[in-house]
Amino acid sequence: MSPHTRDSLSTHLLDEILAGRIASGTKLPPERELARRFGLSRPIVREVLRGLAERGFVEILPSRGTYVREAQASDGARSLDTSYRRRNTTVRELTEARSMLETRAAGLAATNATGVEVAAMRRCLDDLKITTYVLEQARLDLAFHALVIHASHNTVLESMYASITTLTFELMLRSLSDRQVRQAGTPLHEPIWEAIRDHDAAAATEAMRMHLEVAKELYGTDLDRGVDQVAQRELQRMLGPAASLEGLLEEVARRQAAFIRAPSARP
Repeated sequence: MSPHTRDSLSTHLLDEILAGRIASGTKLPPERELARRFGLSRPIVREVLRGLAERGFVEILPSRGTYVREAQASDGARSLDTSYRRRNTTVRELTEARSMLETRAAGLAATNATGVEVAAMRRCLDDLKITTYVLEQARLDLAFHALVIHASHNTVLESMYASITTLTFELMLRSLSDRQVRQAGTPLHEPIWEAIRDHDAAAATEAMRMHLEVAKELYGTDLDRGVDQVAQRELQRMLGPAASLEGLLEEVARRQAAFIRAPSARP
């Protein structure tokens, strides 16, 4: 075997993972074996594995080893979310982006959704009807929209939506805290679901468009405020001035990822 370097080992492992020759969930050989096979020291091998873990390609489990990580729609989304926040993305900008993305996804979902996915959407809406706590309503609302995106079976759309998921949740806090917006927007989930169930792409697209237009019609001056600013205001109104948005978003992201991986389970 020709001599290897830190970079060449990293490139080799990454090529194997991306090409699918090392499948998701596969346990990589131990450090000592990789070091022997590639003629490198164990500290260098350990550094390579840590680099791959930081980039999301592998997961290092203490006392168990290093495993190839399954690709997630949220991969790479965090850096985009940070960029949106640094640029103070407004409610209007987010609403416009959601309209373009989610109307197309709804049409594709009507064509591609499985029975399991349609049933999972139904459970979200049924639970949303009986939930009175705004934070839980927002989580269920987000779960429904994420399932529509997931049911489009378009990985690019899913990754794009992942980058605005936390901002979307923040916007839902604003909508569900406002009785007028809630009463106008929430019932429009039903025609979206019915059109997807009936495989009517045109109707699903139009129903989603109407649902997302509610914000433009009823948000008033909040349309041109930053999403973070509006969400923090609503959260403090519900939980008091010490309420933290960051911790809430981390919990929502964790539960959301688990639910999308197993859509037949209750969110």
